Amino acid sequence: MKDNYLITIDTIQKTDAGDDNFSLSTFGEYDYTSDRTVIRYEDSAATGFEGCETELNISSEGVTMRRTGPSSSHMVLEKGKKHVCHYMTPYGDLPLGVYTEYIKDDLSESGGTLDLRYSLDLNANFFALNHLKITVKEKN
Repeated sequence: MKDNYLITIDTIQKTDAGDDNFSLSTFGEYDYTSDRTVIRYEDSAATGFEGCETELNISSEGVTMRRTGPSSSHMVLEKGKKHVCHYMTPYGDLPLGVYTEYIKDDLSESGGTLDLRYSLDLNANFFALNHLKITVKEKN
C-alpha cells in the first residue's frame, strides 16, 4: 500500500447509551478520478479493527465501504436508501440495516473532505446514528 496521503476520520456515534466521539489519523492511499475516488487505509488497534484494511469507493451513486481482515464488512451508502450489510465480528455475522441520510463529497485531485451520516438498525431496531467526516490531505 502506498501511504501517500494523511487520512483523518472524525466519528460521532449516537446510541441509546449516549454519544461517542472518535478521531483517527493514519496514512493511506488516495486515488481521484472524475468517475470514482478511492480511499484506502490500514486499521489499527485504536479503531478496534487491527489487521483490517478499509477501502471507500466514492462515485456519483454513493459510497461503498469495504473492510477486509478479521472483522470484515461491506456497506453500501446511497442517500435516502436503505441497504443491509453483513458485519463479521469474532462472535458471528450480524446483518445490519444501513440508511444513509446524507453524503457530501468535497473531494478533488488534491484531497478534501467526505461527510457521511447514516443510521444502523439491528433486527429492525435502532442501533446507532453515525456521522463520519473523512479528510484527505497530501502527505508532506
